[in-house]
Amino acid sequence: MDLWTFWQSVASLRRVEFIMLIMTIVVPVLSGTVVLTLRQRIRILLNQTGETRGAFYHDHVEQLTIKNHALTRELSDAQAQIASYKKITAPRQLSAVQEDILLEKLQGVKAAPVIVAAYAFEDESAHYAAQIAAVLRKAHWDVSVNRASMNDFKGITLGKINLMHQPVAGLRELSQAFADAHLDLRQNEVRPDTIAGQMQDGSLLVVVGRK
Repeated sequence: MDLWTFWQSVASLRRVEFIMLIMTIVVPVLSGTVVLTLRQRIRILLNQTGETRGAFYHDHVEQLTIKNHALTRELSDAQAQIASYKKITAPRQLSAVQEDILLEKLQGVKAAPVIVAAYAFEDESAHYAAQIAAVLRKAHWDVSVNRASMNDFKGITLGKINLMHQPVAGLRELSQAFADAHLDLRQNEVRPDTIAGQMQDGSLLVVVGRK
């Protein structure tokens, strides 16, 4: 059929009209469906992206929290070590409580003279020996300080100079008082020739060694 015949045919024109009407109806619906599908897909992708970001941020925050806890523990351990080192290196010193205990236990005790001997090569030992001697004097004990001890052991050792093998009063009470005050008492052999200077026979010895 040529174009003139087609243009003159009512039936042909009605078929074309019907087809165009169908296309007019179908195309918008199809276009709308496509648009809705695209929008839904975009929404899904955005939600997935948000969830992915949320999961990433959550994992990142959790990792930072774990690292923070680890650093806090390390800092606490370091502070404990520093405190321990300070305690180890700090000079010994009698506390007020220790002084009160020594005074309470030793006042009124009739004791032999006391020689408080400090290790000759450490000022810390001499300073600590001076503190002990001062408390004994407050308790009205006869005390002298010697800074020429060659005994380099740690802690404090009690003894006596008893060349004549006579009773030396006060050693038991002194030992008990030091123990009650939690001083660092240790058993060490102290020979008279390890302390220079005059050593009066019948004296008690408080030998202060290294820390």
